[in-house]
Amino acid sequence: MVQTAKTQPSRLTPSPKALQKALEQSAKQAQRMADAFGLVVPSIKPKQSSSTRNAA
Repeated sequence: MVQTAKTQPSRLTPSPKALQKALEQSAKQAQRMADAFGLVVPSIKPKQSSSTRNAA
């Protein structure tokens, strides 16, 4: 049976885990550069789970 592009993993699209790791590395690098120049990096607060929101 022939596999279509949708069912075959693409080498051009990294896994979600790899994307998360790259994002974290980028954020750390941006923070280090900002610290070196005395600037502030805007950041997004991590999403809260529904149980965390209900407890607050």
